Amino acid sequence: MLNGYHYEGPLPLGSVVAHNCGAAGLFSNKESPQVIITGEGLNNQYTLKLDILDDTRTYLAHTKVFVDELTAVGRRKLGQALLLYLRAYQGLDIHSEWGTLVGVRPTKLYHKYLDTCSIEETKKRLKEEFFISDEKLDLLSSVAHYQRPYIEQKASNDKRVAIYGGIPFCQTRCTYCSFPYGLIQDYPHIQNFKKSFIDDIEHMKSLIERYQLEIPTLYMGGGTPTSLDEDTFCEILQSFTSLVTNDCEYTIEAGRPDSITKKKILDMQRCGVNRVSINPQSLQDSILKIIGRGHTVSSITSLYTYIRNHTTFSINMDFIAGLPTQTMQHMIENIDYICKVHPENVTIHTLALKKGSPLYNGIGRTEMPSEMLVKEMVAYTKERLQAEGYIPYYLYRQQYMTGQLENIGYTLPNKECIYNIHIMEERQPVLSIGPGSSSKWMRGPDYRQQKQHMPKDVNVYISTLGTLLNKRESLSKKFWEVV
Repeated sequence: MLNGYHYEGPLPLGSVVAHNCGAAGLFSNKESPQVIITGEGLNNQYTLKLDILDDTRTYLAHTKVFVDELTAVGRRKLGQALLLYLRAYQGLDIHSEWGTLVGVRPTKLYHKYLDTCSIEETKKRLKEEFFISDEKLDLLSSVAHYQRPYIEQKASNDKRVAIYGGIPFCQTRCTYCSFPYGLIQDYPHIQNFKKSFIDDIEHMKSLIERYQLEIPTLYMGGGTPTSLDEDTFCEILQSFTSLVTNDCEYTIEAGRPDSITKKKILDMQRCGVNRVSINPQSLQDSILKIIGRGHTVSSITSLYTYIRNHTTFSINMDFIAGLPTQTMQHMIENIDYICKVHPENVTIHTLALKKGSPLYNGIGRTEMPSEMLVKEMVAYTKERLQAEGYIPYYLYRQQYMTGQLENIGYTLPNKECIYNIHIMEERQPVLSIGPGSSSKWMRGPDYRQQKQHMPKDVNVYISTLGTLLNKRESLSKKFWEVV
């Protein structure tokens, strides 16, 4: 396998190179790249020169040049040629079911085409431009048409805003995670974080009141929000709840059973939370230990039973295909449990190998199942869940995913998470609170975005919060007052 690339050249080609190198399994590596890519845009044409060094980086092993027209279509074709070449050079299957389509949000592109084309024309266009298989086109079509009522363009849509709150802490670090923050037990300034987070909420409240915004969805994620101690969690939750409006979908990621207490569940009930996410990832103790989860299978099943018996929460459960030592039998056991207890939502992730994660650096990497086996797992879960009455309602992809597959969210009929639809399809503004979160302002017909990214470093977030809130206020004013 090739080990890293570096690109120099025109910026418009840079994003094309990044997406397609990622889809071929290459990480950016400026210090010691094995693949050096040089781009030019001259005389109405783009040129990409690909130099591949030997494993020792001492001599040039191979050179390839790609040329196409100086247009958006030309950039796409160059990216496709680069992707297919890099996968073939590494001995990987070049016939992905997603063809040459890269990027996180394939349904977003489907919706864009569907705005001006029929269903048949949309599918034909995607097949001709990206060589997507009929199976993936059918999946895209099914998901997009389930979503369509939520994202149809309306004059008032830009006043309907999703709110996200990010709690940047966990209790343990999973081996597959490149999570940039810290463990909660290692962070000494929780009270300072709490004050800043609540100040952030109060500023958000003023924007909601000033611009008379509707808040149909409220989502607290991270990290693991419930990793906070009981008192801090309760204070932040109560403040966050002040943003709730009538008939609001209100989700808390309560992913780890080792972070949940009965008091936290009661506090969520009192605050009007109506949806929680419990994330086993897998239901085998041996796998949970390998991937660094701080809980057992029995603690997951006990938590699920308690929440089901003592609350009216809708429940989502996350599972991952492709974990170290995972077999088809393990995935069958996971889906057997789902079909027994019927959570409202199930999300099936395909493992993405992330640079900076312990797994990338070798912990369990040699025990990962093959691409073929992971594809069989994903196909099995799709067939079994749909037979059980679950409907795929959102999907997204990531770079470095095993088998160039996808993550799919399934729902029982009329139990979908509306926030997930909007965050993926990007047709509604989202305003965010907390370190590492992103706010996006957009409206139709083109849905061009203005963005603000909060710093990932918690201490930087705390020390610069005043400046960050001023910027959010300025961007909000520009969006809602200057049309």
